[in-house]
Formats: sequence, C-alpha cells, structure tokens
Amino acid sequence: MESLDVTIEDLGNLKRKIVVTVPKEKVKAAYNKCYLSLKDKVNIAGFRKGKYPQALLEKRFKKEMKNEAIETLVPEYFEKALKQEELKPAVRPTFDELEIDKKKPLVFSATFEIFPEVTLPEYSAFSLEKKEVEITDEEIKEQRQRHLDGAAKYDPKDGPAEDNDQLKIDFEGKMGEEMIAETKGHLYILGSKQFLPEFETALQGMGKGEEKNFDLTFPSDYNEEKLRNKTADFWVKVTEVQQKTDPELNGEFFVRYGDRVKSEEDFDNLIEEEVTFRKEGEIKTEQRAKIKEQLGDLLDFDVPEQLLQEEITVRLNQAKQKKDGQDTPVEELETKAKEEAEKELRFSIFVKNIIDKEDLKADETEVRRRFEISCAMMGVRPEELMQQEYGHHIYQQVYGMVMEETVLNHIIEKVLV
Repeated sequence: MESLDVTIEDLGNLKRKIVVTVPKEKVKAAYNKCYLSLKDKVNIAGFRKGKYPQALLEKRFKKEMKNEAIETLVPEYFEKALKQEELKPAVRPTFDELEIDKKKPLVFSATFEIFPEVTLPEYSAFSLEKKEVEITDEEIKEQRQRHLDGAAKYDPKDGPAEDNDQLKIDFEGKMGEEMIAETKGHLYILGSKQFLPEFETALQGMGKGEEKNFDLTFPSDYNEEKLRNKTADFWVKVTEVQQKTDPELNGEFFVRYGDRVKSEEDFDNLIEEEVTFRKEGEIKTEQRAKIKEQLGDLLDFDVPEQLLQEEITVRLNQAKQKKDGQDTPVEELETKAKEEAEKELRFSIFVKNIIDKEDLKADETEVRRRFEISCAMMGVRPEELMQQEYGHHIYQQVYGMVMEETVLNHIIEKVLV
C-alpha cells in the first residue's frame, strides 16, 4: 500500500486537522486524465477535433482542469490518509482553500471531529433482575377471545346495544367552535374500552337510528397534549347494531391456521405460545429500558461538538413545538435538550463501539419485517419506498433500532449469566 505524507494536529476536544501531501507525479497523472477526458469534447479553431496540444487545453480550460483534478485527487487521498492513520471522522470534514499546480505536489488540509475512545463498562457494573414468564388464566382467555373475534360473525339486531355488539356510528366532537373529531361509519365493539369511559357509557343501550349529545373530559395523560383536562361536546348517532356470534371450534375454523392447528388442543397450545412470546417480549423491553437507563449514568465521555449541536437543535425545536403556550423558560428547555442530547449521543457511540468489539450483527429478517410494517402503515409497497431517498432513511432508522436492541439484548445475556 502506498505510504502517504500525512501530518496530524490535535486541536483538542476531539477536533483534528490533517495535512496530506499528494505526490507530484499523481498530480500530473490527474491532469493528463483530465486532458484525455476533455480533448474530444471541445472545438478549437485551427485544430482537428481531439488533436489539440495538452498545453493549449490546460491554458484555455485552466479552471475546469484545476477543479476536476482537485475533485479527483482530494477525496481519494483523504480516504487513503484516514485509513493509513486509522482515523474515523464523526462529521463531514472542512477542507481549506485548495490550490493545485501540475508541476508541484498537492498539499491540502482537512479539519474534522473524531469519535471518542470509549472504555466499555464491565458487565458487573449493571444491575438486573432475572424474571420468569408468569401467565394468568385471564391473559389466556383474552388472547383466545382475540382469535375468536377475528373469525366472529356479526348480524343486524334490533333493540339496545350491549357489550360485545358491533356498532356502526357517526360522531363529532367540538371544543367551542373548533371541530376536534369527525367520523362517519366507524365500527366499534362495545365494551372493548378503546374509547374513553364517557364515550362507552354514552353508547350503552343505544339502538339503531338513535342520537345522543354528551360531554367528554379528556384525561390529564391524554396523548394529544392540547386536549388534556379539557371538556368537549360530543354528538353520536348509531346507524347499525350488530350482534356478535363466536365461531365454533371445528375444522372450518382451524383451517385458517394451516398445518399449525388441527385440533382444539393445538389451538390452546398456540394461544399459550403467543401469550408466552408476548410476555417474554414485555420482560425484554423492560430489561432493555433498565440497561439503557443505567448506561446513562455509566457513560461519561466527550461527544463531537457538531453532532451535539445538531441533536440539541432538533430536540429544542421539538420541545418548542410541544410547548403549546406553557410558560417553560427557554433556558430550561435548552438545558433539558442538551442533557438528553448528550445521553443519546453517548449511547449511540457506545452501541457503535460494542458492535465493533463483539462483532454483533442485526437480524436482517427482523429489520425487513419492521420496515414492511412501516410501509404498510404509510400505505406504500416496500420496493417502491426503497427507490426513494426517504425510504432509505426509514430503512436505516429501523436498522438502527434493531441494532440498538441487539446490543442491549447482548448486555442482558451477559449480565444475567
């Protein structure tokens, strides 16, 4: 491998400046390549096309050849210098004003921040309780009912609505003159508790064609911040009431599961496996959250300033958008944004380091599965989304999430040994 003339200057706080010298013969070769590329593309009076002296082209197209030579040499030798010196920039480099002369070596400098050296915590530094899966009869019953609901039949009925009936409803919600909800033909299982309790209560006993007005107060932890603790006026109309009939557990029902279920015993085993899988996932999610929280206290190193400022800006903008008229001082928002940004960047750098150290790989099948779910939610086919830059961004986000979970799962396994 070609040995380059490279000097490195430590500017402090993870900032580095490298000066790279490209040999004179490489500069000359770049100019010759530019000449060969350019000579058949231009016309000069008095010369046959492609038969112009190189010196004439270099004089006539000095700026163009200079730029092309620089664009050819600088990226190539910058990458070679990084590899030779084992440097890994954390941000895009800033190159100094570049000057090039065909008869001289090309000397250029680049300034950038690098990722910090990270000392990984010992696994003994973590505290985690091993949990066994515990399944209740109620959980089995609820999961079983979900399957039955998926195959249930709904037939029109007269009379008042009761729990487990499916209602087709139109409704509107207003706060003053502002319309906050407006839906027609919504299907709702009464008793499913997907609506707030006041809405459920209003629907109880209503029949086809009935209308009702009622007040609804949103809870303090409602997902839309602007509606928390606010009271709205709602109107609802029931356009249809349907009575649910669960399917019989027979061959016609079991066929929906393919070879996996042939009998009621197989069906019960499937239910138990699903509940177990879900509970294991809940335990693992809780454990990952605890490990990440502990990492927030264990990791303490400088992070690249440019990355930090970018992350702070994003978080600060998000915080201001969520402010909704609250009187939180900007200084307080900035302090919180900085603390959160530093923790998240340290965690990301830690993840990168442990991936390299332990040679961990993401489960590509799981990445693809989650990406396809994201595509389905957006109503677009995965192959179509991947043709767009936005699609690649989404895929990388999903990949990063799976990779973080892989690292946290790895730590959990080591801690619980």
